[in-house]
Amino acid sequence: MKAAPIQRAKFLRSTLERDNNVLVVDFSDTLQGQDTSKVIDLMPNVSTGEYVFRGKVNVKEIDPIAAAEYGKPFFDVRGKTDLEIQDFLKQAEFDFPLWFKNDNDFSMSRVLDYNPPFILQIAGCNFHDGSDSGGCWYCFVDDTSNDGVVGSGKTFLGINDTIDSMVDARAKVKDVYAEHDIDLNMRVLRISGGEPTIALDWILNLWREINSRGLDFVGQIDSNLSTGYLVDSFEKQGIFEPNTLQKLAEYPIKVLTAIKGTDEENLQSNVQASIHMETQEYSLIKFLESGFDIYPQMYNPNPDTLDAYLSHMDSRIENFSLKVHIGPLNLYGPNIARLTVQANMLGRDPEQHIAEKTQEWDSNFANGNEVLNSYLQRNYGVGYKEMARPDVELTLKR
Repeated sequence: MKAAPIQRAKFLRSTLERDNNVLVVDFSDTLQGQDTSKVIDLMPNVSTGEYVFRGKVNVKEIDPIAAAEYGKPFFDVRGKTDLEIQDFLKQAEFDFPLWFKNDNDFSMSRVLDYNPPFILQIAGCNFHDGSDSGGCWYCFVDDTSNDGVVGSGKTFLGINDTIDSMVDARAKVKDVYAEHDIDLNMRVLRISGGEPTIALDWILNLWREINSRGLDFVGQIDSNLSTGYLVDSFEKQGIFEPNTLQKLAEYPIKVLTAIKGTDEENLQSNVQASIHMETQEYSLIKFLESGFDIYPQMYNPNPDTLDAYLSHMDSRIENFSLKVHIGPLNLYGPNIARLTVQANMLGRDPEQHIAEKTQEWDSNFANGNEVLNSYLQRNYGVGYKEMARPDVELTLKR
């Protein structure tokens, strides 16, 4: 294994924050920026002009521009009932627009407001060892954007610039969609990475300022579930305030908890790091104990150990398996480049190596879906995706 996640995170902490600013990715010349700006253009820091924000249309079919761009049938939510919209969205590849369903001001007729998030990326991942093939093999973030090194492709971002830039961007996005007779008011501020939990203090202060301005933003934070013990350590050292996660959970934020493996070998193989299943579980439970509505998103599970993993997690967390979602893995510029490096290291033909790896991912995805569906039918009497995830309440078993 290459990276030791906690030690790597402690090193990254020394590079990712400076003078109350956080190091983020500048998407201008990245493969990821090229891959993800087909519908909504990259968006600048209004103070500097650097393109440190991007958009992502989660459910392409309910977006008229994305549906046309990706050749998908357009599902016009206008005129549809709440149940029709929900039934369509919960079958989607990423059902994220439903996440805020049970929040006070959510309206299903306004679900498009929650579909394209405004995204910034913390520029360092603690699964990444700084090499040109580090981190999760399937990660769609390029290596330069994940290595945490101050320099080309990154820049420091302040709290007020973040907020001002989102206010500016959503006004521009609103105008674009108005040309398609769509009233869209982008509301989701997504902090991805890299690993955002290394900079939780910056994120907490960001949300304090959002709240003080009375803005109607809602949030998403992504986590690779490796830093629960790091948060404990940083609080003891005074780097983070006591109870940082609990304080952050008071704001309208959901956490995407990325489950990277269903057994020790599967986990470490996927992420190329010496993380253990116990650490992944502890980190997930820490978010839940802090009061967050978490969304377990699983990637490249081992179908042979998935059933046992679900049973174990259900013994710790009530209804866990009902809320798990298995995400598909697709080829993008960054993971093609990473797999090409691996193929060359192994003396293999890159095209054949990439084809075999994607076949493995596709097989694990399809078989994992079957295992999860069978498990849910057997234990709960419902099939996979028959329930909307926001309606599944997770509670710890004592």
